[in-house]
Amino acid sequence: MTNLGAKLKRGAELIAAASFALMFGAFMIQIVSRYIFNAPVSWSLEICSIGYIWIVFFTSNVLLTERQHIVFDVLYQKFPPPQRRALAVLLTATLGIIFLAALPVILEYLSFLGRRKTMILRLPMDIVYSCFGIFMIAVVVGAAVRLKRLFGADWRRHL
Repeated sequence: MTNLGAKLKRGAELIAAASFALMFGAFMIQIVSRYIFNAPVSWSLEICSIGYIWIVFFTSNVLLTERQHIVFDVLYQKFPPPQRRALAVLLTATLGIIFLAALPVILEYLSFLGRRKTMILRLPMDIVYSCFGIFMIAVVVGAAVRLKRLFGADWRRHL
């Protein structure tokens, strides 16, 4: 991994950690305010929801590689390597094409959400859900990278 790649990955890890810390902190504030002071705060639930959304969508394809996701590959492993390669190319290309085709509509909808705000904190919804646009782009880029590797000389290593 290049120095720039390592820095980008580290930045992505810090964003994910900050999202988790924000979510956990808001959750703890809600517990203390509700059960100790008997005065629940409404904004903590919204922060927990936003933190969760960012953790799920931002880390799914930005930080985790395909091999780190849970997969059901019982049938896939039964095929010999050349057929697994063909299947991997087909499935990866299909996924990349579907996400690429959906990307303009998703980005347009995210832009539309900018006119709306969250109910309690009044945060712009396009900022709240921008992680989904990042996720979509990361899936397309990840599919392109995997296809490049599957067509490379050491394709067996990337099955």
